[in-house]
Amino acid sequence: MHPIQMPIGELLRNRAQLNPSLEALIGPKRRFTYLEYDQITNQVAHYLLHQGIQKGDRIALFSETNVLFPLLYLGAAKIGAIAVPVNCRWSPDVMEWSIQHTEPKLIFFDDAYQSLVESLHTSESIPTVKTSYFQDLDPQFEEELRTWPVSAPDVKVDSEDPVSIIFTSGTTGKPKGVVITHHNLYAAGVFTGFSAKNRKIGFRFLYATPLFHISATSVIGYQALGGYTYVFIPQLEPTLLLETIEKEQINSTFLPPALLNIMLPMFFNSEQNLSSLQDIATGGSPLPLSLIRDYESIGYHLLQVYGCTENTGTLTLWDSSMGYDTSDSVGKPVFSEVKVLDRHTREEVPAGEIGELAVRGPTVFKEYWRNPEATENAFHEGWFLMGDAVRMDENGFIYVVDRYKDVIYFSGLDAIYPSQVEKVLQQMDEISEVSVVGVQHERWGELPCAFVVRKPETDLTREQVLQFAHDRMEKQKLADVILVDQLPKNATGKVDKGKLKEMYQPSSSSL
Repeated sequence: MHPIQMPIGELLRNRAQLNPSLEALIGPKRRFTYLEYDQITNQVAHYLLHQGIQKGDRIALFSETNVLFPLLYLGAAKIGAIAVPVNCRWSPDVMEWSIQHTEPKLIFFDDAYQSLVESLHTSESIPTVKTSYFQDLDPQFEEELRTWPVSAPDVKVDSEDPVSIIFTSGTTGKPKGVVITHHNLYAAGVFTGFSAKNRKIGFRFLYATPLFHISATSVIGYQALGGYTYVFIPQLEPTLLLETIEKEQINSTFLPPALLNIMLPMFFNSEQNLSSLQDIATGGSPLPLSLIRDYESIGYHLLQVYGCTENTGTLTLWDSSMGYDTSDSVGKPVFSEVKVLDRHTREEVPAGEIGELAVRGPTVFKEYWRNPEATENAFHEGWFLMGDAVRMDENGFIYVVDRYKDVIYFSGLDAIYPSQVEKVLQQMDEISEVSVVGVQHERWGELPCAFVVRKPETDLTREQVLQFAHDRMEKQKLADVILVDQLPKNATGKVDKGKLKEMYQPSSSSL
């Protein structure tokens, strides 16, 4: 079999043969070498077959950030079953819908989610299995696994078979189930391995963010290709994070942009030995150049990544070696083909002009689960349409302007891009966070409104924000301001603009 077509279960088997004693997974209570990882996932595979799970069947995973998730994920992959990681921060209605939509044959849950799973109506008709007990393997589940052989199951798995169904964030309407294949994961591993610096066998990465997101399911899928060591902690708690970096000699981790601000003084003043840490990956919102320089001054490079579930994670990356003058970009594509298309004509636009980003390549997903209409609408002549308004300069750097679904069309005027308004408001020293959305208005149809979180001990007013904005851009680009204590965010840390729109109450002096 050609390597590029190798299913991820075979990747793990080959890595276990090559580096059997290399550490693969480290959790709060358990550590597994690659040989042990391969063997226990074989036992999971045999267990699943005994439970009647066949190739193409789905299993749902309600998992903490721990080593138990990859054991189930890879065990299912070895028999061609499809893992469905569930976002445990969804509302019960959406969780139940996701179960009904994917029809899993089994539901696996960590003990932290036992009451949640038991409260779902769908769990009454689908068998459930508790997998953990206080962040360790559940004794009964482990005893059952030990009865099964450590040899590989006799199931033929092809590279185009699905591995997982990963749901989009779903901040507007129902989330879509993105079908990711073995081939997608292998290609993502090859592309990332050739593009990221210093990623060699034994590279140690710390995970403290949810595993139901593509950023985790992707790298867990191709982990064995690079021979990396993954360390898991259940909560993204700053003190525990720093302690684990020292204890496990972590080389890299992922931190959301908002947390980078909070943790900078902790990194600077930490008494732990953090010399093993080489870089910190981040993404989701732009980083100020001052923050990038602050982290580099204490020895940590910030690696900005940009992508989407449908592209199996990373599409572009940026680091300071590309030049500080491009730090407001998302960098350059990671080997995938990209182009920028006119939103209406679908013709490619010249460098520097705004259009919709399109991508083509082996990392692009197979389909939306049981949604052929959405799948068809997501592509144009074989190119996946990202939904992001971007511009690409003559050197190939991509600058994200906004999500097209967030663009505001005020009274028939030119498009208003919320991110551009946010960038202006972020210049105010008194503002901690800001998000601009289009809100409904009886007269004007849709108005741009800024939801603003003030920094502590400031007395910033709505009128001051409006005046600041109107002194620097056209008045119609900001019609109203709402001061709030915090911005609602989804499970991946992105601002939930749908909830902001629901929160809106018009001010008497708005346009």
